Amino acid sequence: MRKIIIFALIMLLLPTFSADVISLNSGGSNVIVLNPDSYIEGFFGCVPTTCAKLGYNCDSWPDGCGKTLTCGTCGTGYTCTSGICVADAVPPVTPPGGNGAVTPTLRIAVTPTSININLAINTNKEQVINVKNLGTSSATVSISQSGLTNMVILGNTSLTLAAGETKQFSVIFVALDETGIFTGTINVGLVKIPVSLNIKTKLLLFDSNIVVLNRDYKVSQGSDLRTRVTLIPMGDPERLDVTLNYVIKDYSGKVYLTQSETVLVEKKVNFRRNFGTGSLPLGKYIVGLELVYSGGVAPSSAHFEIVQKTATDFLGSLMFILLIAILILAILIILLIIRRKKQQEQTGV
Repeated sequence: MRKIIIFALIMLLLPTFSADVISLNSGGSNVIVLNPDSYIEGFFGCVPTTCAKLGYNCDSWPDGCGKTLTCGTCGTGYTCTSGICVADAVPPVTPPGGNGAVTPTLRIAVTPTSININLAINTNKEQVINVKNLGTSSATVSISQSGLTNMVILGNTSLTLAAGETKQFSVIFVALDETGIFTGTINVGLVKIPVSLNIKTKLLLFDSNIVVLNRDYKVSQGSDLRTRVTLIPMGDPERLDVTLNYVIKDYSGKVYLTQSETVLVEKKVNFRRNFGTGSLPLGKYIVGLELVYSGGVAPSSAHFEIVQKTATDFLGSLMFILLIAILILAILIILLIIRRKKQQEQTGV
């Protein structure tokens, strides 16, 4: 009977583990390190692709394993074209009086759809952006930036594209002498490309990385944002306390969450951190991590999107709660049977 109780407890706790390998932080703190094993993941069957790997952000597509990926829906003013949200046509505008030229409609596709760049202070990096005219006539689009003043050099302020033509333009991102995580957008016509710049100290003793684990980087409103953090010492092995500052903010720079912790690091470690998203409105955000140590800062960030909670999410949560309730009820019944059996043995009935 004792074995039955142990088995029931294991079944109760099993759903709470989400990694393949669990170990204590080698740095000596109380932090639990969860290390997914690449040999275990995908070993037992087909590994489906993701919307991020396909480069799609809308509509439904095959996942390569016989199921369907839902890559999301486009916001107001955008239409899904070949898996990418494309700015809708601008309605034709006729000058007052009905005379003169009519402004041509404008439909464009822009890649990449988001930019995340690591830079050291007082350095710069070039990024090439592709723009395709999906309309049926020649069009001119404006190019600008928001929220990244003095950190962006635009090679062009406008592009003229023939129908069906694709052109490139370059953006140079400049890291000044301030470390941190900076957000903004590159604006191509009506399309806004979210940008996150992670600016580090030039001489790094540590590096950091934060990765969003939610499928397709989408988090249902009210659900947890799940992340994996990697801390990497760059020099000789040394036990050192570092401070980890977490932040969630949108691409206009508005901060929604800040959180800090101190971790003792001796060698490369991985662990997971979850963040509640109950107060976040629908939209696109970054989760940022700043690793602060004596003599430097090593920031990193990752993109995610808050989307509407679906009926599937609700049913999944309900099923999980139901399973836990059934397991607890089963344990209570087992304990009741054991107690009754002991009472019978004591009374000799």
